[in-house]
Amino acid sequence: MLLITCPVTRTDELVADRRIRSVVNHPSHVAVHVECPQCGAVHVYRTGRRLEQARTRLADRSAAQAAVAAAAATARAARVGVPA
Repeated sequence: MLLITCPVTRTDELVADRRIRSVVNHPSHVAVHVECPQCGAVHVYRTGRRLEQARTRLADRSAAQAAVAAAAATARAARVGVPA
């Protein structure tokens, strides 16, 4: 049995093993395709340590890019003479 959260209805559902359609082992994560009893669609759930590490790196990179963009906008506003 698996406990999943349906992304369509946002409800927690207890799913039998027979509803698992496939399990795919990727280098960075494991993807489990599960048929949802609530909405009837097949949802993909990914898990794995490397997947979490990649998500963390991506979030850190996005935060750094946002900080650089904010600093550039402030510098540009100062050059033009617009109060920040």
